[in-house]
Amino acid sequence: MMMNMKRYAWVWTVAALVAFTSAGWLQTAGAADAAGVHVVQWSPHAVYKGRQIVMGPTGARGWVNGSTIGVTLVSKGSPACGVLRVHDTVIGAGGKAFEAGSDPRVALGNAVTEAETQAKGGKLALRIIRDGKEQDAVVPIAVMGSYSPTWPYNCAKSARILDEACTHLARAQYPDGHIPAEVGMATAWCGLLFLASEDPQYLDNARRAAYWIAARTWENDSLNCWPTGYSGLLLAEYYLATGDKTVLPTLGKLSTFLAETQMKCGSWGHNGPWGGYGAVNQVGLVCLMAMVLSNECGIEVDMAAMKRSLDFFERYADKGWVPYGDHRPFMGKSGNGKSALAAVVFDLVGGHGPAVRAFASTVASSYAYREDGHTGPYFSFFWGPLAARRADDAAFRKFLDEQRWYYDLARTYDGGVVCQPNSENLSGRTPGSYTWSGPGYTTSGMALFYALPLKKLRILGAPRGPFAARVSAAVRQLRDNWVNRKVQPFADKLEEMQDAKLADDDRRMVDTIAAVAARQAQSVKLTLASVIADAREGDVYSAAEKLKALERLVGKDAPEFAAARKLIASDARWIESGENYYKAWATIKEVSDEYWHYYGKQAMAVLDGVEPIMPLPWQPLVPASEHVAQSWKTTQLAAGDNVPAGWASVGFDDAKWADKNAPASNSGGKVLLMRKAFTLNNATFAKLRLRLIGGKAQVAKVYINGVLVVNATNGDAKRYSPIALPDEARRLLTKGVNVLAVTMQSEGGTKVDVALEAIAGR
Repeated sequence: MMMNMKRYAWVWTVAALVAFTSAGWLQTAGAADAAGVHVVQWSPHAVYKGRQIVMGPTGARGWVNGSTIGVTLVSKGSPACGVLRVHDTVIGAGGKAFEAGSDPRVALGNAVTEAETQAKGGKLALRIIRDGKEQDAVVPIAVMGSYSPTWPYNCAKSARILDEACTHLARAQYPDGHIPAEVGMATAWCGLLFLASEDPQYLDNARRAAYWIAARTWENDSLNCWPTGYSGLLLAEYYLATGDKTVLPTLGKLSTFLAETQMKCGSWGHNGPWGGYGAVNQVGLVCLMAMVLSNECGIEVDMAAMKRSLDFFERYADKGWVPYGDHRPFMGKSGNGKSALAAVVFDLVGGHGPAVRAFASTVASSYAYREDGHTGPYFSFFWGPLAARRADDAAFRKFLDEQRWYYDLARTYDGGVVCQPNSENLSGRTPGSYTWSGPGYTTSGMALFYALPLKKLRILGAPRGPFAARVSAAVRQLRDNWVNRKVQPFADKLEEMQDAKLADDDRRMVDTIAAVAARQAQSVKLTLASVIADAREGDVYSAAEKLKALERLVGKDAPEFAAARKLIASDARWIESGENYYKAWATIKEVSDEYWHYYGKQAMAVLDGVEPIMPLPWQPLVPASEHVAQSWKTTQLAAGDNVPAGWASVGFDDAKWADKNAPASNSGGKVLLMRKAFTLNNATFAKLRLRLIGGKAQVAKVYINGVLVVNATNGDAKRYSPIALPDEARRLLTKGVNVLAVTMQSEGGTKVDVALEAIAGR
């Protein structure tokens, strides 16, 4: 059974009821009438991006018109660019025509799933109508592999989707840790996803998100229960996952605020009881969850207020959906994430098994109705899988498998995940903000369930850990040494306890603390390297913000930060400029979220289609020798000697060449040849560049797998110069062994070094 197919049949033809003309799906020039005037075809649905569907990782958007999809936008540089055009009409996918009366999104989503397998090689076959004629089109999307039968568990594709989602949000996150949208909610959401990943490179992103929230002046800044609830949730999960107690004072203030603003019924409203609106259970359950986890952290919580809320929500168990506010149980088709939230929160409290099972089974059986909900389906997809996981395995499997097409259609070509506009958005009642605001806003919630197998968060099923308030005496001293940053006593106690005979639960706690310590150590190392790279790149503000977070975590006097401090200090005059730069863009973004008035629309137009403003996170495929010397295979030829055939290609035998560290130099009058082999597990990248250091009176030619990509004359001998490579160069890379090769000729005495760097993505 697909998602509410009959109900959505009218949704996709709703333009016939509300459009100013029934003649088309997008503003286009139609056929000329008798007077020679071209009639404009127009619909508000096709024009407004918040009401357009995302056509999966193709980079195209569209508007569903009956059983076809009209292409409304093709992103520059995306897989669909040069293949699809605005005004194309998609009438089939995967070699099959869309069935009349069906939801074409389902067939398109399934076609994406199939195209991403190794067998299909990323070739998404579409049937389109262009200029009145049918034709075939093939969009070259990335090969992601196949889902395992137990996805997202034991599933390489799910793990890759999670990693790409984190990478996408890392690009969207500002240096100070926040994502400018909805008074902090997007920041809290992205922090949760970063924290849910086991990859230590994202721990810095989670840390900066948590620190940004912890630094806010809540009393003066906002009395909105939405950011308060989600911020409390992030800070509690962050502490329970890391033992970083610097966020606890703010968490205590938030818990007090939540108790003081609770309504007498036990729920919360948009802005507390004085807002004059009434209870809003969606945010009320998040506020309750924040209180529950704050209590677990050891924060002094108003237990009477928490019990009042638990009693209020538990009365809905096994009686229908949790309603909008203080109402009777809702007997329709969806709780817009409310019943899912209830399942999760009662599981966190413990001792409420019947309520957990009732809410979880209700959600798990609702796979056909996930798109219902006020303002859009975002919270249904955010919390639904987390609740369904708490039902039995068969129900969870059915829940996810029936929606697999939706999740693949919701992924963007650059790793983001969005929710599609629902019937309320299409009708114009609500504007589709969760679609318009883009994947920077929704990726975290939409992708969170892919991290279920890792169990890094309490909301994802992690058991109570060592940083919870109540642990055994055997674990408490080790935990307290870590939390209070007593480095040597912690190391000594950990070594002692790792060799001791412990109860099973205590052993789990000790192993967890050891894993947390190892993850933090790796995170600090990676972040410090990122700080130095940012400073050398010129983004000294980003470097300064990352270092500030590290100093808050480890201590300002940490000796390992000395080189980074010195590097930042040498360019400190640009920190203020960088801060002003990001503030300006954040202001425009926040104005664009107010899309209903003139200035919001103007800001929206400025931002639409703009390249990311964040510094691009370049990863080295072949590192430069500026920090650690890199060994290359080298040889020199006399002037006039023939260059060996195939010397720059993968299969060339360079066993007799010398091993020398770069930067390398040639003897006077000779030609230097350099080769470096490197292995890629994944050869799909969004951008590629070289970084070259050379000298005057020098000619350097750089090859990738035997193909010349750069011919550089008179390099810069003092610093590495970035050289952007065209898209064709990206396609030269292959999974497995590759070769970067350089030939350099000069008057003698000059040196050359080349690095190859990439931006992850498609």
